Amino acid sequence: MLSGYTEAPERAQPTSSERAVPGQGRAGATDTERAVRSQVEAREAVVSVARAAKAQAGSAGGVLQVVHGARRVGWAAYELQRSATELVQGVAKPPYAATGSLDSLESRKLAEGVNYQVLYDRSALARPPQLELTSRLVALGEQARVIHVAPTKMILVDNEVALLPLTATDQTVESAVVIRSSAMLVAVMRIFEDLWRFAAPFTCEQERLSGEDQPSEEERWILSLLASGATDDTIGRLMGFSARTAHRRVRELIARLGVETRFQAGMQAVKLGWL
Repeated sequence: MLSGYTEAPERAQPTSSERAVPGQGRAGATDTERAVRSQVEAREAVVSVARAAKAQAGSAGGVLQVVHGARRVGWAAYELQRSATELVQGVAKPPYAATGSLDSLESRKLAEGVNYQVLYDRSALARPPQLELTSRLVALGEQARVIHVAPTKMILVDNEVALLPLTATDQTVESAVVIRSSAMLVAVMRIFEDLWRFAAPFTCEQERLSGEDQPSEEERWILSLLASGATDDTIGRLMGFSARTAHRRVRELIARLGVETRFQAGMQAVKLGWL
C-alpha cells in the first residue's frame, strides 16, 4: 500500500531526561550553603528541562516529524504499518517505486486481523501489476475503493498517526511528514472519511461490458457518485468539470435509466450491474 514508500528512516534513539531532585536542607546549614545548594538545584532543573525538550524534538513523540530522503520515508511507512494493531487507512497514487515489502507486510497484517481501507487513485489501477496485486489483497480482506482523482497519498494508522508526502518527483517521494494526535491529524482523518464516502467500490473486472446500452467508464464514475449521494457540485469537482456539465450528465443518465430521481438512478444502476 502507498507504493513508493518502501523503506524506512533510521530510528532515532530517544534519550531519557534526567529529573532534578530537590535537595533537602540540613539542620543547621548556613545561609551560604543553602544559597549554593539552591543554585546547583536550579542549574540541574534547567539542564533537565533542556534535555527533555531536546529529546522530545528529536524523537517520534512530537506532534510533527519531518522525514527527509526516499529511503527514510519508505522506512517510516513500513514501520507505521508494522505497528498497526487495529486499522490502516491509506490513499494510493503515483509516484511509485518497488512495492514488495509493503505488500507482503499488508498480507501479514491482514492475517493478524488488522483492517485495511485503501483508496486507489484511478491512475494507480491503470498499471496492470497494481490491478493484479489489489485484487489479491482484496481477496485477503482489504477493503478497497477507487476515486477519480485523489488529492494526495497518505497512511493513517489506528487513528493515532498519519504519514503524508511533502515533496516528490515523478518517481519517488523525497520527504514526508509524520502527524500524531492533534487537530491536524483529526483534519486528515476527516479528509479520508469524505474521500472514502464518495469513492466507488473496487472491482477487478476492468474490461467493461460492451454494447451500446452499457455506460462508459466516466458514466460509471458519475453513477457511483450518485449512488453515494453526491451533489452535482461534488460530482463536478471530483470529475474535473463544471457543476453545469455535471448537472447535464446526471440528467442524461437519469433519463437513460428510465427513472425519475437521483436515488432511483443509483439503485437502477446497481440492479443492472453497472456498478
